[in-house]
Amino acid sequence: SNKEGLQALSDEIWRNPELGFKENKAHQVLTDFLEKKGFSVERGYCDISTAFRATFGSGGPNVCVICEYDALPEIGHACGHNLIAEAGVAAGLGVKAFLEETGSSGRLTVMGTPAEEGGGGKVFLMEKGAFEGIDLAMMVHPAPSDVAMPFANAMCSLDVVFTGKAAHAASFPWEGVNALDAAVMAYTSISVLRQQMKPSWRVHGVITNGGVKPNIIPEKASMTYYILAPTPSELK
Repeated sequence: SNKEGLQALSDEIWRNPELGFKENKAHQVLTDFLEKKGFSVERGYCDISTAFRATFGSGGPNVCVICEYDALPEIGHACGHNLIAEAGVAAGLGVKAFLEETGSSGRLTVMGTPAEEGGGGKVFLMEKGAFEGIDLAMMVHPAPSDVAMPFANAMCSLDVVFTGKAAHAASFPWEGVNALDAAVMAYTSISVLRQQMKPSWRVHGVITNGGVKPNIIPEKASMTYYILAPTPSELK
């Protein structure tokens, strides 16, 4: 019975992609929708402007379904967070209907968690006590296969800066120290090393700065890497 409204909700978020902690449009449409459906809504939850909590029912257990709704830079909702938001709201409507029809004890929380794409929105919410008193929290993520219990890797990110010495590349290249060469050698060496890494390990990076102009020996070069492994000890 809510199919059309939920589809419109997803489409609205899809058409208006917003980056982490700037999901003002998504925050508005999600909280307005839940409020109209009879939820008690707290906007700007835990002093995070684009987080929210919508609740229904009383007593225990307190079950939380999570909505994500931030997008990726330049490519929008490539991870389908508009669908995560739609599914979270849909699950909330389903549980609410069950509680109403059966008169069962229980409290339902629909929580909006901003900035999943590298912003750590859930971490800030946890630190502010948003999940205290919740017995179970769950969410769903679109994928090309069904996995009931997805595995989560330990992860760290590294920003690496190489410092050299600038020089005119045509007139006095021997006076320079090429930071880009250092970055390229590091990138190549890491790529070769991956052949000996375990299949469960992931190491991937990009060169974020390779210099200013071709006729200047690059004085600065930088890379960003993500490193993932099944456990913190393997990650180390």
